Amino acid sequence: MASTRNSVLQVFDKIPPLLSRFFKKYPPQPLVSYSSKITSTDAPDRNPFLPARHPVTKKLHDPAVSLRRQSDLFKLAREYGLENLLPPLTKRFGLEKFTAKPVMKGVKAPKGAKHERTAKERLEIREAAIANADEIILKAKGKRYRRILERKKLPPKNLF
Repeated sequence: MASTRNSVLQVFDKIPPLLSRFFKKYPPQPLVSYSSKITSTDAPDRNPFLPARHPVTKKLHDPAVSLRRQSDLFKLAREYGLENLLPPLTKRFGLEKFTAKPVMKGVKAPKGAKHERTAKERLEIREAAIANADEIILKAKGKRYRRILERKKLPPKNLF
């Protein structure tokens, strides 16, 4: 027990004063459990990173530690490998910050201009029209044009 306590004290001697002062005021997570929700101002499990509700007036009190200080504490704790000892945070950091956000609709499938969105469909329609051009012209011009098409399909006559 005593050796464990000495090793913990040695670790706390090596960390920066900002972190050691925070852990003196708010003991690390395994020793005290902190709430992850808003609690009353006089609750024993009050989280210093979350706002608290006054039991009589029911008004919200600001968190004991501001977002900027949360950020500083977390960065220091991560540097020394102690971020899991901090109470649950409201602010997100690093990759967690980006993975927690929902992906915007415009990023998943950008809207683009109308001509860009409809280009593929128009190209398909155009190709189908070119493939069926003779039939469409035949309907419009009649039998006379059919004879012209049949002559085009024949091999050309040699004049010599």
